[in-house]
Amino acid sequence: MAMQAFINHLNQFVKLSPEAQGRIRGVCRKEVFYKHHILIPDLAKCERLYFIETGLLRAFFWHEDKEITDWFGVEGMIIGPVVRHFPIKETIHPVELLENSTLISVSFADLEKLYQEFHEIERLGRLIAIQSMLMLQFKLDSIQLLPAKARYRQFIAAYPSILQRAPLGHIAAYLGMNPVTLSRIRKEK
Repeated sequence: MAMQAFINHLNQFVKLSPEAQGRIRGVCRKEVFYKHHILIPDLAKCERLYFIETGLLRAFFWHEDKEITDWFGVEGMIIGPVVRHFPIKETIHPVELLENSTLISVSFADLEKLYQEFHEIERLGRLIAIQSMLMLQFKLDSIQLLPAKARYRQFIAAYPSILQRAPLGHIAAYLGMNPVTLSRIRKEK
């Protein structure tokens, strides 16, 4: 059943033939991980693509002795490196589970084989990559162009469940503000 939810998610991007769906099922694996587990020690060196069936994840990095959350992943999202083997200034981006989570994953080696075999899966990979780039651009525009209150309102509109599930310090860092500013904005509501 879980694999079907993943296939249904992929079919939102590209209608996959039954043969392509079967091959995807054949190379994917379902795994359960526990809260605080570091799923990916360094996102740029990740060798698998993950679909979040249940749970909450975050990608983060360290800057000037501060931990900065730069991405949250919730049910129905896909996580993997936007560009593999291309770290920026040797910055390491681990991915941590904030809740017990069930994930479906596929290796990039298997994906490459599927891309060669099925044009529709190759197109699917391209569309998922484009969606990831658009999400990154949206976040960058938000941080650069919106005041703190607007960033917070935008965040709770897009990810209402994260507010109750993630530590506020992680949310503040994601929004590009300190926890005191986030607390003040939340009190104004």
